[in-house]
Amino acid sequence: MESVWFGKPRPGGGQPLGLSREAIVAKALELLDEHGMQKLSMRTLAAQLGAAPMSLYWHVPTKDALIELCLDAVYGEFDLPEPDAEWEPALRGMMHELRHLAQKHPWWVRGIGEFTTIGPNAVAMADSMLGPLRAAGLSMAEASLSASTVSSYVMGFAIAEVNFASRGKMDQPPPDLRKIADLYREKHPRYVEMLDDPAVWSLEGQFEFGLDCVIDGIKARVKALR
Repeated sequence: MESVWFGKPRPGGGQPLGLSREAIVAKALELLDEHGMQKLSMRTLAAQLGAAPMSLYWHVPTKDALIELCLDAVYGEFDLPEPDAEWEPALRGMMHELRHLAQKHPWWVRGIGEFTTIGPNAVAMADSMLGPLRAAGLSMAEASLSASTVSSYVMGFAIAEVNFASRGKMDQPPPDLRKIADLYREKHPRYVEMLDDPAVWSLEGQFEFGLDCVIDGIKARVKALR
């Protein structure tokens, strides 16, 4: 596995003037938030920074390495819980924040899993989830799997959410519900009944219901230990 975090920073002498890794990452974050990963290029980034494209490679070896750095920078936006925080409010708070950051940085949530996320901010976030769960009595394996399960639910929800948002359909039911209902009214009446239920189309309601289900499962494991 290759990662920018395995390499050593280049020595300061001889680096192009007026550039730094921090400045490159900050500008890349702006471009990613505005245009997404597909349109990010080192040439475009260099133009935005007023620098020669090759000068960026003194600080960042590849575009993939740059995206790794940007992913970790977003992890740095998490407000981590205190080490002695109760596990449930700590976990709920982090999952709401995860969803918020996915909405703020849609490219970020899509990039998790595609790119390596072992930077210091990502590891700090993961470690801060493990602490309260371990303190609740879960084994390291149980705590790790619980954290993975709940964050996977939130990321899956968030990816679908940002994909809908990118198509201009946020906070709206699917289009042409009556036409969809007419297609399936006789063969799949339960599906048609679901289309008519407004509770189904509340994004907040969907998110909280799913989060409750996952956390209730963790609660049951914690309770069994007492």
